Amino acid sequence: MPLHHPAHQNPDVFWPALFDQAVFNPKTRGELKAEILDRRPFTAQEMTFASSHKKIVITAEFDDFGSKHYRAITLTLDVNIQSGIYLFKKGEAGPVWGMTYLECAEVNGIEVYHLNEAAVGTLHLSVVESCYSARLFTLECLDHNDETLEMCGDFKISPPHASFKY
Repeated sequence: MPLHHPAHQNPDVFWPALFDQAVFNPKTRGELKAEILDRRPFTAQEMTFASSHKKIVITAEFDDFGSKHYRAITLTLDVNIQSGIYLFKKGEAGPVWGMTYLECAEVNGIEVYHLNEAAVGTLHLSVVESCYSARLFTLECLDHNDETLEMCGDFKISPPHASFKY
């Protein structure tokens, strides 16, 4: 079976100038802002939405991978998650599968990317027409020095296949 680009099944994308319709845009649209205890605030420069038959992965990135300023926040959710308030505890079953924060840190005199996996967190999620937003998410974990790292923020993300416009 040949692969089809999503735009080819929507003839409206070929005639936007004639009918004054929006052009098909295969990009994820989104924003995420977070406050992090004892660190610079986080404002995403790029958002990524990925999904499979089992999970959704939302990633927010600051700067380019490879840079010592690169940081990323990732939320892994059950694909069937609905609007609601969710508590997350690492190792316990639930619709929030994981929450992580990646940052460059100095460990034994060497700069490395350190993945901070949340031990606990919360997610106040709204799902409308395949678009996801959280007026609040929190996470708490131990950083590379075994010190508590706390974060709270909000986000909204609209994947390429979503019809909702914000």
